[in-house]
Amino acid sequence: MRILLCNPKNNQGTKHSRKGMYVPLGILSIATYLQKMLGDRISIDVCDEDVQELEIASFDDYDLIGFYATTFNYAQAVRYAYMAKDHDCITVLGGPHTTVLAHNILKNRNCIDYIIRFEAEIPFLRLIEYLSDNGNNVNLEDIPNLAFRKSNGNIHLSHKFHENNLWDLHIPSRQFVDLDEYTKNYRAIYPEYADIIPGSIYSSKGCSWRDKTKGCIFCARLESGVRFRAIDQIWDEIQLLQETYGVNSIWDIADDNLNNKDWFVNFVKKRPKKCEEIRFFIYSRVNCIKPWVIDYFHELNVEEVFLGIESGDNRLLRQAFKGQTREMSFRAMKLLNDNRIKFYPSFVLGLPGESKESLKNTLSLCKDIANLGGLSRMAATILKPIPGSQAFDKVLSETSFGTDLAKMDDVDLVFLERYWIDIFTNVSYETLEDYRNNINKLMSAYQVFGSPVSDNY
Repeated sequence: MRILLCNPKNNQGTKHSRKGMYVPLGILSIATYLQKMLGDRISIDVCDEDVQELEIASFDDYDLIGFYATTFNYAQAVRYAYMAKDHDCITVLGGPHTTVLAHNILKNRNCIDYIIRFEAEIPFLRLIEYLSDNGNNVNLEDIPNLAFRKSNGNIHLSHKFHENNLWDLHIPSRQFVDLDEYTKNYRAIYPEYADIIPGSIYSSKGCSWRDKTKGCIFCARLESGVRFRAIDQIWDEIQLLQETYGVNSIWDIADDNLNNKDWFVNFVKKRPKKCEEIRFFIYSRVNCIKPWVIDYFHELNVEEVFLGIESGDNRLLRQAFKGQTREMSFRAMKLLNDNRIKFYPSFVLGLPGESKESLKNTLSLCKDIANLGGLSRMAATILKPIPGSQAFDKVLSETSFGTDLAKMDDVDLVFLERYWIDIFTNVSYETLEDYRNNINKLMSAYQVFGSPVSDNY
């Protein structure tokens, strides 16, 4: 069987801050697993439209095409799926958007044959076995995480749920993509870091805060629990990236590792000598930035820490279930700055109850942060009620638009973002745009550790 796995380009004008600079690890994990398990029974290609255009004419070369769909690229994935059906391809859809809205998609889109919800490695393998064997030895309804239309038109959403044991998965192979393209994109955005060859890993999945509280109101994570990969395998992966591709800087996309002190200390202590020069960019909640972690950051060569600050107004932080205060955030960043570790604070404007007063509090915090001197980057975005988040659920259950939204598969984020602001905040969208722009402009006046801004920064 000839398979193409595709990450379609965004169609809603929203771009992740590091899009096109790092490989799609989820797709590569699926491709690697299928190739390992099925060998020469299949051939797999990967197209990541963050770095290359999808060639529609190539659809004739494939029996099955799988699309990874977020809310941002879902309409593009559907467009490609219709084209794939014109080429007699089997179509499979996966990703966070389809996990949440699988029923609506199958009801509204006849171009989608199968949907895999949540994690896809094993369900995808079982589906290919079913298709390859004409269903003789695999019962379609027994495949976990699978959704499809039955012959009578009824929609089947599997009640069988599969979650990966991360220790059982292989290191995602980068041979399916051209890493040089990601490095080019990185250096185009950050020309001052011309010595960086970036790579990415995930060391864990899940968020303990979401498990305890249902998470921040804008969060659309779908995992339950926090699961860690084997530490030795993670270092094997990093060493492979270093030796094969020259990678010297690692972005760990996991965002809850510091919540488990024992795991993090063990990870640092098990670093191979060959990886001593590797630099790291990591995520953390501000409550995890404590004095004990600093020595381990230095030992691991942590150069930059991404922190979700979200707001400088404590009332808003409480209402957004963030679990932190303005004062906690500032202490965390001051601790990093005092120890010469860069930080990247991120803000979400338009939290429930946002007002001009709360926006002023956020902007004042941003100025205080910038004056610390350890600022690497800073970004502000306007809240988007993405399917899977509590914000999306609030629109569904508390607004007149919710009845229509509940039937949709393609969510217009431009409209929904503005609708959210109108209903759940006390400011205009234009006011939020002004504050967002003012916060983002602060980066034009400050650089790392208070040094003058260079012309190309």
